[in-house]
Amino acid sequence: MILALAFVKIDDIYNSVNLLYDELPEEIFPLLEWFEENYIGTVVRNRCRNPLFPPIIWNVHDRVLNKDDRTNNHAEAANRRLNLQMAVDHPTLWAFISCLRRIQSGRDTFFCQLETGKSPPKKKKKIHRRR
Repeated sequence: MILALAFVKIDDIYNSVNLLYDELPEEIFPLLEWFEENYIGTVVRNRCRNPLFPPIIWNVHDRVLNKDDRTNNHAEAANRRLNLQMAVDHPTLWAFISCLRRIQSGRDTFFCQLETGKSPPKKKKKIHRRR
């Protein structure tokens, strides 16, 4: 049930957590408290304590309604491509800048070719294998 909070409106998360306290067994309360401290925020001495990961980061309610991506897979894929192009785990600043320039040059060439009428490369078809 805690995972379902990702799909609740941000304004309704606090009430939803209180409902979970009413519905779940007491053995789960330490987990709920931990979740509240780290992902929702708590009130201590009449002051709000900000969570380590606020709901704006992990809540996907609006993204689902807008049919946006719910994950950061695109960013992860871009990081992976960049790491492959770097060819080292911890490049120096100058090696990093040089790699970014090389990548940008390739992108510039690609977009110039598109502007002159060259067709983009065809996407490879995914092959679904049975297991």
